[in-house]
Amino acid sequence: MSDFVAPGGEVLDWLRSLTAAHPLFLPQKHGKVNYRFAEVGEDSLFQSQDYRPTVVPPVKIIVPAREELFRFRKEPDGEVEMTPSLDTSFRVLAGVRPCDLKGIFLMDLFFQDGVVDPYYMARRENTAIIGCACSEPCDDRAFCAAVDSLDHREGADVFLTPVRGGLVLIEARTDRGRRLLDGVDFDPCDDGPARKVGAVADRPDDFGRPLNAGPGELPDIIDKQWKSPVWDKHVERCFSCGTCNLVCPTCYCFDVYDDMNLDATSGSRERTWDGCMLPNFSIVAGEHNFRPDPASRQRHRVKRKFEYLPRRFGHGSVCVGCGRCGRQCTSGIDIHDIVNDLCEPIVGEGS
Repeated sequence: MSDFVAPGGEVLDWLRSLTAAHPLFLPQKHGKVNYRFAEVGEDSLFQSQDYRPTVVPPVKIIVPAREELFRFRKEPDGEVEMTPSLDTSFRVLAGVRPCDLKGIFLMDLFFQDGVVDPYYMARRENTAIIGCACSEPCDDRAFCAAVDSLDHREGADVFLTPVRGGLVLIEARTDRGRRLLDGVDFDPCDDGPARKVGAVADRPDDFGRPLNAGPGELPDIIDKQWKSPVWDKHVERCFSCGTCNLVCPTCYCFDVYDDMNLDATSGSRERTWDGCMLPNFSIVAGEHNFRPDPASRQRHRVKRKFEYLPRRFGHGSVCVGCGRCGRQCTSGIDIHDIVNDLCEPIVGEGS
């Protein structure tokens, strides 16, 4: 690794300089109170990153809402020609917070599990990530510390940490990160680890909302709650709109369909986001729906985040604690509250 320090203004100037060579996506104000990752130019407003979490996480730039997989055409001789639609363009995602960085790290695991997804990997391999540490909770719904996301760094090419003295510690964590920093006149830093310790010490002791159990305990706790009344309690006001899925940094389900052109001999195969909270998600052949009610869908969602996938991949909670689902839910349903309610009887038994 290579460490540097610089004032915040110089770091913003460096980010601005990157736009000359690469598409750069940075959190930008969207409307009166929201933020979104948007491509910026040299003349864009490069503001400090004390922002409320974006409505949609940055991983959704790597997994777009609608994506063409390949084009096809039936030739006069009956042969079918198929042309893959891989996106190999280079981009930089900057200002990625640790919770979202962990989300991207987990999505890397998911899309490489079994048969590697070439469409995700083409974008991911051509995406540089500049992460940014949190010195205080970004929102009152955040619970990143409770699920071990607050100090996640893996997957970042460059990582920025505000440190004492109004400076920013710049860590080049990969060869690609070092290339992004080529020619930049930042001061070298030989005491980066000590500065990071100071930054951690300056954070609030209670960082975000707590959970009633740690990530390592949750799989066993939730495994015992299949028939819990909690599942019904938290879906009484659920509209099954799927918003919680669509704003989640670790939801990756999609649907695939063919879009035929009017000539009936050519078209494209595309995929779009899908979500397990939608009523039609679990319909199979014969119109059987094996999760017809919202409670069973909510149970599936929570168990994937805190039980199934943590056990399968061994990287702790698959919920990164960003708080987006609770913040964006029309009815105010919050996965943090569901998990805490599931923990209460188990924790109480052991007290």
